[in-house]
Amino acid sequence: MKKNICWGLFILSMILYTDYFTFYLCMCYIPFFGLDTMLFANICLFLMIFLVHNFFYPKNTTDHAQVISYPPMIMLFSANLSVSLSYVLGYRIEALASGAGGLFFMFLSIIIIFLAIKQFTNIEEDPNPTTSSKNIIAVGIYNWTRNPMYLGLIFFQFGLGLVLKFEIISAFSLLTFIIFNYFVVKREEEYLERKFGDIYLVYKKKVRRWL
Repeated sequence: MKKNICWGLFILSMILYTDYFTFYLCMCYIPFFGLDTMLFANICLFLMIFLVHNFFYPKNTTDHAQVISYPPMIMLFSANLSVSLSYVLGYRIEALASGAGGLFFMFLSIIIIFLAIKQFTNIEEDPNPTTSSKNIIAVGIYNWTRNPMYLGLIFFQFGLGLVLKFEIISAFSLLTFIIFNYFVVKREEEYLERKFGDIYLVYKKKVRRWL
C-alpha cells in the first residue's frame, strides 16, 4: 500500500510536469490545470519524497551509513526545489540552453549509473547506501571514481535542466553536489572506514572521491 501511494504520487507528478513542460517548450496549448499545473506537480513530488523517506528509511542504524536520505530522493528534492523557486520568483535562466548538451549529460549519466550498478549485481550486493556493505568494490568504474552513482545523478539533473530549457534545475545540481558531498559521501566514508579499516583507506587514497 505504501509503495502504491508513493508510485501513484510520482507518476501523477511526472504526468503534470510533462503537461507543463510541453506547454513551456512549445507554447502550443494551455496545460490541463493552467499555469498552476507546475505547482500541483511540485506539491505531488515533494509529498512523494517526504513519504518515501518516512515510510522506507531504515530505523535500524547499527550497520549502514547514516546518510541523510536516499540519493535519488535528494536529487529529486533539489530539482523540485529549483522549480519551486522559479514558480515563486518567476525566475528563468535560458541563456545557456542546449538540448543536445543536455541529452549528452543525461545519456552519460545513464551509462555511469548502469556500470556502477552492474558492479553491485556482479557480487549480489544492494547498492542502496542504507543497507549493510559487505565488500569494497574497487574494479570497473569504481577504479576511476568512488561515487559513480552520485556523479551520475548530478549529471542527470544538470542535463535535464538543459533539455527542458529550465537551467535553474541545472544550477541546483550544485546544491545536489553539496548535499551528496557532506551528508551522504562523507557519512559513507566514515562508515566504511570503521567497517573495513585499512582496506578502505588504501582504496580511498588510490581513487578520487569524484573525478
